[in-house]
Amino acid sequence: MKKLFQQIRSRLDGRSMAARAEELCRIEQGQTFRHYHQSINWICNAMKAAGLPNVEKINFPADGITTYEDKRMPIAWDATIGKLTLCNAEQTVAADYTIHPFHLIKGSVATKTGGETVRIITEQQYLAGEDPRGALVMLEPNTAPRARVLTPILDQGGRGIISDFLQGRYEHPDALQWVTACTEGSNWHVQCDDRDFIGFSVTPRMGAKIRELAGNGNLKAKIECDGQRYAGILPAATALIPGQRAEEVWLLAHTFEPLLDDDSIGVIAGIEIARQIMSMGTPEYSLRLIFAMELYGYAAFHANFKGKVIGAANLDSLPPNSHNIVSLIPPISSVPFHGVKILRAMAETFHDILPLEWKKPECFDDMSLSDSTTGVPTVWFLKSSKPDVVNLWHNSAQTDPGFLEPDVFADYTALAAVWFHSVLFSTNVAAELPKFEQKEIFSPWRDYARKQIYARAQVGLPHNLVRIPKDQRRPLPDSVLYGPMSSILSAMDGKKNLAQIILETEADRQVTLDDGQIKKYIDALNYLADWGYLTAVQRTELTSTMLSAALRQAGVQDGDVLLVHSSLSQCGYITDGAKGLIEGVMTAVGKNGTALFPTFTRPYIYLGNSLNKGWNYRPYAPNVPSQIWTGLVPRVLLEQYPEAKRSRHITHSWAGLGPKAEACIAAHAPTDPPASKTSPLGKALELGGKVVYIGSGLGPSTFLHYLETVCDAAFLQPAVCRIKEPDGSLRTVFIDKHLPGHRDFYRRDAENCKFFVRAVKAGLHIGEVPFGMSKLQLIDLKEFYEVGIKLLQEDPRILLCDDPDCQFCKNF
Repeated sequence: MKKLFQQIRSRLDGRSMAARAEELCRIEQGQTFRHYHQSINWICNAMKAAGLPNVEKINFPADGITTYEDKRMPIAWDATIGKLTLCNAEQTVAADYTIHPFHLIKGSVATKTGGETVRIITEQQYLAGEDPRGALVMLEPNTAPRARVLTPILDQGGRGIISDFLQGRYEHPDALQWVTACTEGSNWHVQCDDRDFIGFSVTPRMGAKIRELAGNGNLKAKIECDGQRYAGILPAATALIPGQRAEEVWLLAHTFEPLLDDDSIGVIAGIEIARQIMSMGTPEYSLRLIFAMELYGYAAFHANFKGKVIGAANLDSLPPNSHNIVSLIPPISSVPFHGVKILRAMAETFHDILPLEWKKPECFDDMSLSDSTTGVPTVWFLKSSKPDVVNLWHNSAQTDPGFLEPDVFADYTALAAVWFHSVLFSTNVAAELPKFEQKEIFSPWRDYARKQIYARAQVGLPHNLVRIPKDQRRPLPDSVLYGPMSSILSAMDGKKNLAQIILETEADRQVTLDDGQIKKYIDALNYLADWGYLTAVQRTELTSTMLSAALRQAGVQDGDVLLVHSSLSQCGYITDGAKGLIEGVMTAVGKNGTALFPTFTRPYIYLGNSLNKGWNYRPYAPNVPSQIWTGLVPRVLLEQYPEAKRSRHITHSWAGLGPKAEACIAAHAPTDPPASKTSPLGKALELGGKVVYIGSGLGPSTFLHYLETVCDAAFLQPAVCRIKEPDGSLRTVFIDKHLPGHRDFYRRDAENCKFFVRAVKAGLHIGEVPFGMSKLQLIDLKEFYEVGIKLLQEDPRILLCDDPDCQFCKNF
């Protein structure tokens, strides 16, 4: 291998390769679809100039609708104008696409002809309740422009964002972050159901100036943009060097990320490697070059491919300079490929020649074709920063002269070429999966997993969740691609149980999963099975009938009034999910019974002495169930049960079913203390109700807040909240005796907090019945009240913790 490396390296002209990479990078910096086509045309011409055969430009739909292997294609976008001019005395131009294309965030839409004047508010002002309608929000330096910030801003009528987020901001205060994946979901590109926005990327120095001006008063700016989204064409390029066999090995280097190491150098390296392979004779296997949009373009290509491919290598982000080393990353163990053994041999052979490291198996980005359903095990030659070197991910400094060192570039191109030569010309390296020693591990959730068997129901790893309505999509563990989730999914064959798959995943990835992580994966797998991404061959299911029987065993009687706290996932899989739980509860209380569920929201500007800084803030809108933070069950209650009654409280509303629901909620005014006697908590107590915990444990005991409110506890403090009026305007309200800060029972083992330990000793009965992986617990409210009031009178701090580092509890 070393001799082959020297032969290839001696034939590479690093300066010429670097110049071509810089030329391609300049084209792609424009980041629009017209630049995408220019880039692919340039690449096709470069491959032809290098003498590569079977060069072809391929077109895929760019309509934001067409989906390949659960990757929905981007919607085409073009722009020539994107300018942000501050309306200060100097008329400062803060961003201008014509000066640097990175200034305009991909997907931004057009303003009126001639531009528009808008307000700029800061992230802090926005989170503190400033009305964002029609405004741009200047994000904080460490706030990445992603779905979690864009979505709430658009929800509240904001026009868009300004971002100075930058990897390496202190080393490059005048650089720009290239912003991609500024969308409303897991999609990396704007799609048909993403709403209009306008966004600008500015330098850290400019971001600081904007925040200062906006913080000092009413800052306005003129914005100009001609961005257009439309149904267009996404191009890709390919070439094929035929071998003795029709089976192909793929060389992947993605296009359209406008940075030298991400990934114009991968394209140039790929063309040069193919040229070197051709000069060495006819290989055993055929070599196909594919240059396409990262993830999406490869999903489209693979979905339309009719031949046979045995494996691939990804050249995204080869080391561009001496500040980096190369990580040799094998694919997860799914499909045998002799290229993995060759990669390992290279790690042992070249460690004394080039800085490199062997890494654990992965399946992220363009390695995702390694999944068993797509079956293209893909290795990756990926740059890693040396110790104490700042990572400049998507920093415009990556396009600067001198960033790309020709000799380093040529060295790692030669290294990758050795791998391709060894793989393509190999006839005697066995293709086999690694063998692992697996020691059985026993734990509650592993035991549960032994009874679960799933099979894949579609090709490709779940990514955009296009089968699922937008308002019901939720983040998946590891974003699927960035951890054990991809390995677990890949191993599902409809035969192995989930516990065995977890052991295999742990051995392959060299990790150990705790029960909390396993439960998280099981919850996600059941969610995917419910939406048709998986087939549940064998699954432990709890039914509404089983729940109602368990509730009756715990002490629920016909006609009861129940306060219900629940955690679906802690119990295991419940048939029909949240609806099944609601039906089970209502069956247990009977037609004369009533059940109340917490439908709490977070419209806080101030809570106690703390100014809101959380992105979960939403001005209260009673007709938007997605604002509810207390779980899926109360959201489903409001969405699917039109007969449900909901109280009017701004932060701590309750919703219920049953003949006494209206009586329980009617007196709870919008700005009453949230746990006052007028609240459903107080009304349920008056009616002789009970509180039931379904898998949640005792931590969500809102009735304890009722006790502290009745006792006028010193740690109750006011809250200032925002309400969204029907016309979209915001109104500020004040709520006295609110519930800020920490409590001792805010923990998973709440039964061990001071209150419940002492309450049980004082005679409080907590009924318990096993249910699935968890348990049901039930407390009579009259008993809860009598014991609780006595304990609070004896020790007013009993609900507070004793941790000296707790900034809230230690003050009382």
